[in-house]
Amino acid sequence: MVSSYKSKTLQDLLKVLSGNIVAQGIGFLTIILISRDLGPEQYGIFSLLLSIFTIAVQVSDFGVSTSYVKYVSENLVKAKDIFVTVVLSKVILSFLITTVLFFTSDFISLYFFEISIYSQLIQLIAFSIFFHAFFGVIVSHFQAIQNFKVFAWLNIVHHTLKLLSVVLIAVLFENEKHLEYFILSYSYAVALLLFLILLTNIKCLTQIKIFNFYYFIEIYKLGFWVFLSSLATIVIMRLDIIMLQKMSTSEEVGYYSVAMNIAMIFPLITASLVTTLLPKMDQFLKERSVKEYIFRILSKAKYVIGILIVLEIMSPFVIKGLFGDEYIQSISVFQILLVAFTFGVIINPISLIMYSLNKVYLLTLMNWIQLPLNYFGNIFLIPLWQADGAAISTILLKIIGVIYIITFLLRFKNDK
Repeated sequence: MVSSYKSKTLQDLLKVLSGNIVAQGIGFLTIILISRDLGPEQYGIFSLLLSIFTIAVQVSDFGVSTSYVKYVSENLVKAKDIFVTVVLSKVILSFLITTVLFFTSDFISLYFFEISIYSQLIQLIAFSIFFHAFFGVIVSHFQAIQNFKVFAWLNIVHHTLKLLSVVLIAVLFENEKHLEYFILSYSYAVALLLFLILLTNIKCLTQIKIFNFYYFIEIYKLGFWVFLSSLATIVIMRLDIIMLQKMSTSEEVGYYSVAMNIAMIFPLITASLVTTLLPKMDQFLKERSVKEYIFRILSKAKYVIGILIVLEIMSPFVIKGLFGDEYIQSISVFQILLVAFTFGVIINPISLIMYSLNKVYLLTLMNWIQLPLNYFGNIFLIPLWQADGAAISTILLKIIGVIYIITFLLRFKNDK
């Protein structure tokens, strides 16, 4: 155990995991405040607006956050030049996405809410995409150079700023303004953090180098497949909320969103593993076989299952204690989503092998196959069981993903 603790990978994992726990804990507290303040119906509207915004940010990223980490970790000497190139390219791309979201705001509001009242709010949050694009590159940069301490602190400060803004809004403004101001605080908190970062690194602005087209092509070439895969993933994660709004009610969206936010404890573990392992995968596979890596991950599944059992038992007390009796219908949704995310904790670290084997397109294919499956699953299950039906559809997708990836990798042969 002592020798394992001294492992740099484990130390990095602990830094990322502890940072994520603190950041997500703050984020979770923020969600509790918002959901209690708004109630199920308005919280459902808040969740859908946030989902629309999240998808737009994901499109503006174009998979670069992942491809940047891989490329820079292999070319650390050129990290500064690559950073400048990616920042400039993302500024242009985020401007295009902002423009599209701005001019389609009326259509989006009418389509999802059957009223144009939210179009102006969508236009306002569209401009914050630029700040999130810039911040995403900064976070990815520290992940690429494996400075996980700064990486963790950036996430903690970001979530803290959102919490403080939500508290101020709840105290200073009238209730009818809370929905609008909460979504704006979520969108623009990152702008203040960026200002603080630039203020403390003002000297770096004088060392900006020119755009390098070669780095741009290399990163976006890899990022293209990551983009298609991550876009399908983010749409799948939000499709339940979108379809619940269209096929059911905002209250059901609120119940589902509360359950989803609590169940994010498992994606929190997954994100920590992926963040730590991604820059190290190439070196690991030079020394060990693919099958050895898979079985190492699978051997740890018993710990994840143990956490699952404890959370399943505690779920009624967690929902009632944190969110109150008005969210009691979130309990069954939460229990179902916990099972779904358990599969994600196991399979996502394994899927990282695809990046080192240059098989990212297979992940993309899987995700785009899952997208219509999720759609038709929701079409059938939501009318039957509302939010529970959407959660069951998510479980089925996770099972398909596990079978797909493990089957491929176990049949893959290498010489290690």
